[in-house]
Amino acid sequence: MDTSVIDALYGEGGSASRPARCRAVLHQGMADRRWTGSPHAVLTLPSRDTYVRACRGFATQVLRRWGVSEAARDSAVLVIDELAVNAVQHGHADTTVLLARAGDMLLISVTDSGAVVPHSLEGVNSDEHGRGMGIVEFLTEWSEVRHTAAGRRVRVGLRIVGQ
Repeated sequence: MDTSVIDALYGEGGSASRPARCRAVLHQGMADRRWTGSPHAVLTLPSRDTYVRACRGFATQVLRRWGVSEAARDSAVLVIDELAVNAVQHGHADTTVLLARAGDMLLISVTDSGAVVPHSLEGVNSDEHGRGMGIVEFLTEWSEVRHTAAGRRVRVGLRIVGQ
């Protein structure tokens, strides 16, 4: 297991700010046939607002390591931020971020452990809420949302260009 990315986030060997349930893994190859042999990275953290920043930092470190251009990296980090915020708001235990690269396509998958929570935006200030998925859909080639008994998984495909 390559822990260099999580070490970059929390310091080698961890630190007091590193959550006990934090897991970050960089791998070569995936179970999903579309991404077999592709480099990928996974981060799992407790579903807490304070860890959204760690999701952004994780993505930035991984994408920089993979040679993704700054512009594509910025778009990917914005997408991850929006998806992680949603996962934290609606999840209960953990949020998992998966990144996989296959050629000029980046798969971003964010999973939360929350049950399906119907929510209405009535009475919510639209300047503060409700735009996240619109931003995600604008920046990505495709998106899908799957609800299961264990939670929700949002997957998107973002076209990227290497440096």
